[in-house]
Amino acid sequence: MTRIIRANGRRRMFGSLLHGTMAAALGTAIGLQKSQPGRQVVALCGDGGLSMLMGDLLTLLQETLPIKVVVFDNGRLGFVELEQKGEGLEPVYTDLRNPDFGRVAEALGLWGRTVDQADEVEGAVREWLAQPGPALLNVRVEPLELVMPPFLSLESSYGMALYSARAVLHGRGGDVLEMISENFP
Repeated sequence: MTRIIRANGRRRMFGSLLHGTMAAALGTAIGLQKSQPGRQVVALCGDGGLSMLMGDLLTLLQETLPIKVVVFDNGRLGFVELEQKGEGLEPVYTDLRNPDFGRVAEALGLWGRTVDQADEVEGAVREWLAQPGPALLNVRVEPLELVMPPFLSLESSYGMALYSARAVLHGRGGDVLEMISENFP
């Protein structure tokens, strides 16, 4: 968010920017919308975080809050996996079997849509933001796309190299090659 969206005096960003924070986006958005009812609030959620507190979607309806929710659906607890790899470990318990969050939103009574293709994103975002009430846009993203931290430490670089070596030795070299090809084209 902080690398792509620019605050400009009128547009503001609020987030828990500590590494490893999960499930803070929608709850924070609810509090911000209640305190600033005339402003448009957008919650940028990971699929793991939304899954942890999916009941917050019901709060949007209960409180008639026009929050726009986007879900970055990569089918993984991505930051947890990255932390494990950064420590040189092979990831465990980070894969998710997600529902179609767009259809879940519709079942709850929100506007919902799922986008699978990059060429669908722009039109879907326009439609999503034009909704008068709460709306959820589920965007399926590449599972091994790394979120690059603002700086790289020697420790995390060493840990990633250690993970890569362990993965290759355990027959998961394809995972390492896929991660490299998705992040360094």
